[in-house]
Amino acid sequence: MRMAFDVHPDDAVRLTRSKSLVRKPGTRPRYRTVRIVWHDSPDHALRTDGLVLAEQQGLWRLERLTPGAGVWLPTQSPPEIAQALLPTDLQPKLPDGVVPIVAFDGRLAISVLETPNGSVAMELLRGTVGTAPISRVILDGSDNAVRDLALSLAGEFRIGVPRASLAAEAIAIERGDTPPPRRLGPPEPFADTTVTAAFATAIGHFTDVLVHYAPLAAPSGSDTEPVHQMRVAVRRARSAIAVFKHGLACADVIAADRDLKALGTVLGPVRDWDVCVTETLPQVTAAFPDDARLRRLTVAAQRQREACHIGLRACLAAPSFRQLGIGLAWLCVSEAWHATLSPEEQTASAMPPADFAAHVLQHRWKKVSAAGKAIKTLDVPSLHALRLRAKRARYAMEIFRPSEHGKPAQRLIKRLSALQDHLGTLNDGAVAAGLLETLGGPHGKHGYAVGLVLGFLAASAGNERPLMLRAWEKFRSTPRFWG
Repeated sequence: MRMAFDVHPDDAVRLTRSKSLVRKPGTRPRYRTVRIVWHDSPDHALRTDGLVLAEQQGLWRLERLTPGAGVWLPTQSPPEIAQALLPTDLQPKLPDGVVPIVAFDGRLAISVLETPNGSVAMELLRGTVGTAPISRVILDGSDNAVRDLALSLAGEFRIGVPRASLAAEAIAIERGDTPPPRRLGPPEPFADTTVTAAFATAIGHFTDVLVHYAPLAAPSGSDTEPVHQMRVAVRRARSAIAVFKHGLACADVIAADRDLKALGTVLGPVRDWDVCVTETLPQVTAAFPDDARLRRLTVAAQRQREACHIGLRACLAAPSFRQLGIGLAWLCVSEAWHATLSPEEQTASAMPPADFAAHVLQHRWKKVSAAGKAIKTLDVPSLHALRLRAKRARYAMEIFRPSEHGKPAQRLIKRLSALQDHLGTLNDGAVAAGLLETLGGPHGKHGYAVGLVLGFLAASAGNERPLMLRAWEKFRSTPRFWG
């Protein structure tokens, strides 16, 4: 297998001198210069379509810049659309007026390394776009050898899953902005031909989301969306693992779930304090603008929020986060772990994907229906349990929503999401109470202000129950889209 990783330029220099790398006896490093010039039309027609034209050593190739609706898993090389000796020979036809937009100049060093699982060819690409350095390391060998070496290197160097292709990063440097995200939100509509391919597509999607938002999530500013999206991606990825557990529950998948859970335990408090400081407390303060005790509570909450962000920054800078991304990407592109499945799992994974999806979705739908059977009389903890089941069902529906005739699926997902939102509002009081308890609770230093906040949230929740009940009835009356 072949996997490409991003490596910090400073660490790329250290990597060439690492004593932990053992060169295969009888081999010597090989070197060559690399120059790649990327082209586009003046109106950026190719980039708009997620494409780019590259020229390298007299050969022209049209390749993907972003995945689009196609399959392009993390750490894989960009899909090549066409290749020719002359750009005029490429199909589809290029837009008019194609000109150079950015160039990469560098050096490629190729070494063959010895590992406990066999030989691995390591290609270290170091170069610049203008004056900005870019580095990549590509590992090529058996699946387990590549994984183990990548994880080992990530423990010592800043090596991880790339946020973007080399071309996308180069263009972003030239434009002075950040590369476009490879994937965002829920996965693309379900169109896979095997259960394992569906799993790889889903996990690859969530890996891209995590890698994209990680550099944006640590600062504790006003933009809380990156932390929120990372937390959602973790939950969706864990839900995907749970969805496929009857067919793909091998040791590598279980280990990935464990590591995702550990990341989720860090993201959870950060997200809760983000909501408390940027949404909940401002709402209460707007209702009581002159209350000094409420302002002091806000300052104390801001300190707690910053402490959580400091912990998140440390987590995202640690080797374990880079290794999590590598492990997830390896699950997507490797087939070696498929052989470790039990006979029962092999049988389940061999099911037609549509049958597998229908079984999973029906099971999740029944769990939601059972949890909400007496919804009018449920207390807050029971409503929270219903919310969790609704969330898991929605994540499964997002994974298996069909690529054709998708409107019924979109309708059901939208109504389930609305129900989940109303249930979440009802749970806000319980979350806020847990957070504010760390600041002394109703009987501590900020007791009056805490009581004010909890009373405000309780009053808001009273208006939310009728909306929740209407959302429940709409969800229950919506036809299911699976067979």
